[in-house]
Amino acid sequence: MDDYERRARLAPGLLALLPVSVALAVLGLSKAPVVVSVLMALSLAGGPIVLAELVRHQGQKVQKTLWASWGGSPTIQELRLRQEGQNSLQRETWRKAVSSVTGIELASARSERANPTKADEAIEVAVGQIRNLTRDEAKFPLVRAENRGYGFHRNLYGIRWTGRITALLVVLGVLAYMLWLANVEHQPAITLVNVLALVATVVCLVIWCFLPSQARMKNAGEKYAYELLQAAVLLVTEKAQPAPEGTQ
Repeated sequence: MDDYERRARLAPGLLALLPVSVALAVLGLSKAPVVVSVLMALSLAGGPIVLAELVRHQGQKVQKTLWASWGGSPTIQELRLRQEGQNSLQRETWRKAVSSVTGIELASARSERANPTKADEAIEVAVGQIRNLTRDEAKFPLVRAENRGYGFHRNLYGIRWTGRITALLVVLGVLAYMLWLANVEHQPAITLVNVLALVATVVCLVIWCFLPSQARMKNAGEKYAYELLQAAVLLVTEKAQPAPEGTQ
């Protein structure tokens, strides 16, 4: 599992399971032999990989829906000639760079109006090539960083209801446990551990209610699109520079 998978896919999944870990600790089960054995078996059987894949699947589902509602991915919107509100000079610079690097000619304004679907498809294919050319993290650290950020917010939004429902159920479970203790003799309900557990699970619920959002996902996508297209400009600059002596 590489750095992208850990941060963009596994981290949202672990955040969704965090309230469960807190509940196990409160109940004193985190060190129980059965729980330890189950967790170890899940880990050895590839549990983190399965969790990351499930989170990725949900993220891709929500991405497809949101891109349709936004009118396309942030990268396509940046390169469309018919898209309003764009810096025309910046857009033209990016379009020339993308076409130069990939060899794919993007549609003119007239062609876009005549067949917008085909124009978007050309941009999509070209951007896919740029994405493949910028996978070297050492050479394009900002592209990779923004890609991770976008993946995290996309996947977090994709599993938001799972995280919210899990956190809510655990909060209610901790409250029920404390109420049960209050009715048992010689069992204090208000202990430091119980109060900290309740506060921690409530904080998890608040995070799940407010952190995942369409606005954050879109903002992260726009940052990633910017760095990706800037990388295309860098590739063009490198392409135009003469090769060092002795390499020809």
